[in-house]
Amino acid sequence: MKGYIRKRGSSYSFTVDIGRDPITGKRKQKTKSGFKTKKEAQSALNETLYQLDKGLYIKPSKMTVREYVDMWTENKALYLRPTTAEQYESKIKKWIVPYLGEYLLEDLKPIHGQEFVKFLLNSLSSETAHKVFAITNSILYDAVKLQILSQNPFRYVEKPKKNKTQVSTWSIEDIKKFLEATKKDEFYYPLFVTSLFTGMRKGEILGLTREDIDFENRVIEVKRAVSETKKHGVQLGEVKTTNSVRRIAINELTISVLRKRAALMSERKLGLGNSYNPHNLLFCNPDGGIFRPSSVNRPFRNYIKKAGVPYIRFHDTRHTHATLMMQLGINPKMVAERLGHATVKITLDTYSHVTSDMQKEAIQKLTNAFNQ
Repeated sequence: MKGYIRKRGSSYSFTVDIGRDPITGKRKQKTKSGFKTKKEAQSALNETLYQLDKGLYIKPSKMTVREYVDMWTENKALYLRPTTAEQYESKIKKWIVPYLGEYLLEDLKPIHGQEFVKFLLNSLSSETAHKVFAITNSILYDAVKLQILSQNPFRYVEKPKKNKTQVSTWSIEDIKKFLEATKKDEFYYPLFVTSLFTGMRKGEILGLTREDIDFENRVIEVKRAVSETKKHGVQLGEVKTTNSVRRIAINELTISVLRKRAALMSERKLGLGNSYNPHNLLFCNPDGGIFRPSSVNRPFRNYIKKAGVPYIRFHDTRHTHATLMMQLGINPKMVAERLGHATVKITLDTYSHVTSDMQKEAIQKLTNAFNQ
């Protein structure tokens, strides 16, 4: 395996044999130019020779970042929920492709990544910048897996810091006031009860059918969810992740409201006959059609005003459920299972404000025990 360096004008280049073409038998070479010094060219040559010796060498791709990202996005959409895929596509279109799109993949260097981070931090919040750069890293790591790149050039780039997410929650008294204000609403009251007492996501609740509820054993089986995107509209499909497929124990109140809801929907189905939508959903349009998730938000805000409780997003009812469970001393692993988190670490990181308070309470109990 041979290689040599030569000077071209004011810069240096190296050429190395990379074997023979298996069809023609002709010798193949790789040439790389543009090095400012002979030492830089020698270092790059040595790295290439090492990769060839260890079988790590990957032939440089002439594909641009834009071309590869188009392929990556199309492939990734097959494995992501529509809402997640849409979020990825939006960030790629707005930030990644405009800044990096015209570079050849093989030409990307750590300095490009560092400049990209600087651009993101000057344009976006640190939280969004962190998400965009995380997607960029995922794209490049997948290029390594597909052997388009030998390594991720942004691997050691200092990432935008991710701010700790502050969650807003209700107290038990707030929940009582809110549910009292919604009690006469035959659609939203059971929906809100289900959310507050199970921690299920909005789309998961809207995807519930009568068959998903075991009234005798007081368990909900989460199997599917409703999603909403600009590209695909409203759809009923799989839940967010494999961990989201789960069984959730429910209390008597939730059993009661869901039983009434199921009976009401059975009556409507009998009344409409063949014109009733076959999805058999508990929370749906009058004809049984899929209910639009975003349509829940305005009524939720209106009932918050009516109840006179602090404003939170609908998704914060999930945080409320988890926070109360933690405060009541429920094992974090069980809370993680109820929420459908992949690991208990996600739960502990998300609700670290609760565990911090629990630690203070625990140390106080320990102190009291020794003072007795």
